[in-house]
Amino acid sequence: MLSTGQLQQFIDTKQVLPLRFGGSLWLLDSRAAVYWPEQDSLLLADLHFEKGSYLSQYASPVPRYDSRATLRTIASLLDNYQPERVICLGDSFHDIGAFDRLLAEDVQQLQALVAGVKEWIWLEGNHDPQMPEALPGERGDSYPLLTQHGTVIHCRHIPERDSGLQIVGHFHPKAGFVSGKRRFRGKSLVTTDKLMLMPALGQYTGGLMIDDEVLTALAPKLQRQCYMLCEQRVITLPAGS
Repeated sequence: MLSTGQLQQFIDTKQVLPLRFGGSLWLLDSRAAVYWPEQDSLLLADLHFEKGSYLSQYASPVPRYDSRATLRTIASLLDNYQPERVICLGDSFHDIGAFDRLLAEDVQQLQALVAGVKEWIWLEGNHDPQMPEALPGERGDSYPLLTQHGTVIHCRHIPERDSGLQIVGHFHPKAGFVSGKRRFRGKSLVTTDKLMLMPALGQYTGGLMIDDEVLTALAPKLQRQCYMLCEQRVITLPAGS
């Protein structure tokens, strides 16, 4: 678990921002992760391992080291928070053959990271309906979290209608704003009273801008709060964004 001193340092430098959801305190990390102190749980979404190698099959000129960069980020998060539980909210692998394209040393690191956590949960996404058998951890299409107040929060990849409180991935929300002569863009987390839309942690993930009609239908502007991750900081966007 993250120490109090380190947490305060992260908050002071805006690397981490506390927020409330479902009556609980959560920590939004600028590395595109959410930590839940109440149950020592780290939530990650849309890792999309081996998207680079997938794109390179179609002559896309991108470096093929995206998985390694994602693993470095996960390793640093685990080192800081040392959680008892990690929940990956789907699309951890970009396609059904992604695990087989991982470099051997990357496979070893991923297996070591998973094995070093007491409880690791892989939720299925639309890109990875079948998780590799070579990886330890639990599998499922959803995972319920129970807060100390008795509230159930369902973790899954894609939100379901009339399912109460949910934390989901899938949409890769993004945001932007202009300050002076500079234009800023970054990954985003969006919350309403019932829904938390996680940012994508992986590389080359793209995504939907928060004013896209798909996201405004899920999280209407007057009912939501948006946060942007930019330059190792978490920025709270104005109400109505």
